Parts: sequence; C-alpha cells; structure tokens
Amino acid sequence: MILDHLWIAALSFLTVITSLTPLAWIWIVHKRAVTLHRLEKLERVCGEASPLVSAIIPGRNVAGWVEKCLSTLLEQRGVRIEVIFVDDESEDGTGRIVLERFLKRGVKYVRVGAPPSGWLGKNWACWRGFLHASGEWLLFLDADTVFFDECVVADALDRCGEGLDALSLIPRLDTGSISSKIMLPLLQNILLSLFSPARSNDPQDPRAILFGAFILVRRRVYLEVGGHKAVRGRILEDRALASLLKSGGYRIRLLDGSDRFGAEYAGSLAGYVAAIKRLVADYSMTHSLANMKYYITGAAILFLLPLVVLIAASIYGDPPLAILAAASIVINVAANYLELRRLRLEYAPLYAPLTVLANWVLVAALIEAYISFRSGRLGLTWRGRRIDV
Repeated sequence: MILDHLWIAALSFLTVITSLTPLAWIWIVHKRAVTLHRLEKLERVCGEASPLVSAIIPGRNVAGWVEKCLSTLLEQRGVRIEVIFVDDESEDGTGRIVLERFLKRGVKYVRVGAPPSGWLGKNWACWRGFLHASGEWLLFLDADTVFFDECVVADALDRCGEGLDALSLIPRLDTGSISSKIMLPLLQNILLSLFSPARSNDPQDPRAILFGAFILVRRRVYLEVGGHKAVRGRILEDRALASLLKSGGYRIRLLDGSDRFGAEYAGSLAGYVAAIKRLVADYSMTHSLANMKYYITGAAILFLLPLVVLIAASIYGDPPLAILAAASIVINVAANYLELRRLRLEYAPLYAPLTVLANWVLVAALIEAYISFRSGRLGLTWRGRRIDV
C-alpha cells in the first residue's frame, strides 16, 4: 500500500515536471525572438572614416583561417587600417603563411613566447599587439574572422562617431562541420534566451557582452580600463573587458553583424566540449561554483528528461505523459530549426532532429567540468595549449 502511494506520488511529480518542459521551450522561443528583434543590425553605409584603426589579430595554430581573415581585412575600404598579427607560438605554419603572403602587403608580424605567470595566451598576445599599435582606435579580431563585404570596419567606425567608446559585432558562426550543425543551434538558443546579448546595450543593465570576433574600442578608453592587462587571467576575456568598460561608465554597443561577417566557434566535437568547459571555468572565477549544480539540474530536466520520459511512458503505456514529453522534444527541435535557418544552413530540416544530440553533449560536458573543477583537476586544451585552471 505504501509503495503504491509512493509510486503515485512519484508519477504525479514526474508528470508535473514534464508538463513544464514544453512551456519552458515555448518561453525560450519567445525570448529568442524578442532578443533578435531588439538587436540592431550594423547598417551598410560605406562612407569614409579618417581615424587610423589598428587591427590586432592574435592567433595560435590558425593556418586554416589566417589567410582568409587577413585577405578580407585588407580589402576593407573607406578606412585606414594598420594590421598587426600576433603569432602566439603557433606550430602549424601560421607564421610562414603571414610572413610569405602578407608581410609585403603591410601586415606587421609579431611573434610572442609563452605568456608570463598569471597571463593567458590570448590576453598576452592582445596586449603585446597593442604595444605595437599606433591607431586612435583599436580593433581586436579573432584569427578565424572573415568579412563578407568591404565596408564593415568603416561602418563600425562611423557608428562609433555617435559618441560610443566601444562597439562589438555578433558574427554569423560557421556551420561547416557536422559538430557545428548539431551543437550551435542549442548553444545559440541558450545565449539568445537566457543570456540575451541585447541587454548589453541598456546602460541601466549590469550585463555586458562583447564578442571577441570584433571589438572596436577607443585607444584612450582601452588604456583607462587597463586593457587586456586588467583581464590577463580571465578565460573569456571579451566578457571581462565588456564588464570593465560598462562598470566604468563607458558607452558600449553590441550590434548584429551576422549578415556582414562570420567566425568559427569551435568546429569539432572536442572543441565544443572544451568551449563548454571554458564557460564553466570562467564562471567559477566570478561566481560560486556551488551554483553550477543548480544549472546542471535544470539543464538535465529541460534537455534530457523529456526523451527519458517519452521512452518510459511508451514502454509502460502512459499516453498523456508520452504526449507531454513528445511536445517538449518537438518544440526543442523546432527552436533549433529556427536557429539553423538563421545561420543560413542548407537542408536545415534534415539536420534539425539531430540537434537533440547536443542536449546530451552539453549536460555531460557540464557535469564533467563541474566534477573536475570541484576536485581541482580541471585542465583545458585550446588551440594545442593546455591551460590549468
């Protein structure tokens, strides 16, 4: 009798939780739409800009991207650009490509050694690049950034003429690999709904986000907040720099540039797992790691529970519960399909069902990172370099 009551109570609880997951996905779809509506696009003007812009590009083992990055950057018109490529101990021929193909086109090549104690490699490379820059404006780009038209930098600089101290653009992330087709839609939906980038443009909102693929900042302001030297130990240096600027009262703006330039995010499955671990590691630097268990629990309920319940309900013959679980999965896939369409992926309907695999990868990576970090054994590998956190 007691076991029957416990089973009924457990089933009732499971039904209530499962019934909330479709509502949660509806909310995610709604918040995603609101964020995209609020995000202003960088208008294409193609005017002339007079200030010198120093473009600083840190890169480590980026032989597959650096040529396209530098080529499309050098094709920018309407603006004077000083290009500085900082080679962060590359081992794959990156330096040879820059030296042989771009030195004669005016690109400055700086190779740096291992970062000093307390510094992370990218932050060290950005800072060293800044020391070689002479522009009134600094433009920090990732080495996998690719411009789709020739007026992006000039238009961004023109927009800064409205009194902005820093401007960042959101790129269209590359979906060339199977891993990106599966992982990106879920991660983008989480960003757009739970961590809305549009909030960064509200001076009253403490949230601040800049995207490392394109950060344009006044030299004077960069120095006043301490630049990358002030965030030398932070893994997500773009977010840390954004917080410094916004908390300092400087005017920053984040615009949607996805129609005009793109960037790689992680590429391989191992890259996405490493990227998720980087998020956990950076979060732990500014928040209590104990909070992560609540995020992991919520992620497991939202992303994994519906499929588990659908299988169990189908086996044990509970149609109402199966319908609730199936509804959550359908809305999940639909939300990811919308993101695949926004990323302009061909055959989006074919890939959308596969994106549910990203749910399992995300939760597993979060759990692994949390356990490793709690035990003090979390080591990250990025671009062939191990980072012990």
